[in-house]
Amino acid sequence: MLSTMKQGYRIISLEGEMNYENSRHISKELLSFITEEQHHYILDVSRLESIDSTGLGILFSFCKTCHIRKKESKLVAGNTSWYKLLHFSKLDRVLSIYPDVSTAILTCKMEPATGFSILEY
Repeated sequence: MLSTMKQGYRIISLEGEMNYENSRHISKELLSFITEEQHHYILDVSRLESIDSTGLGILFSFCKTCHIRKKESKLVAGNTSWYKLLHFSKLDRVLSIYPDVSTAILTCKMEPATGFSILEY
């Protein structure tokens, strides 16, 4: 997991696998990035090799925690198979999902334009 700053965003990049076996470690590490001082986060999962349902739950949990703490979160999924999973599970209605980090930074919105709230899920 790599964390960088760009134009006020904390960009957290994940690589490798995200599954049940490593879910507790990844979840703890992701949540440790959420601080009082930082308000904007981008979670880049475009380089993940695989993700299971537990991993999708971690992504959702991270974004929901940001929302509860009045932080902005964006997810970069690229053109991956799990983007399709996010779409089929309708999580793209409540998560702000982008094709790349540059687009996520340039797009100013706190919630997806669907009218749904992450707290409704």
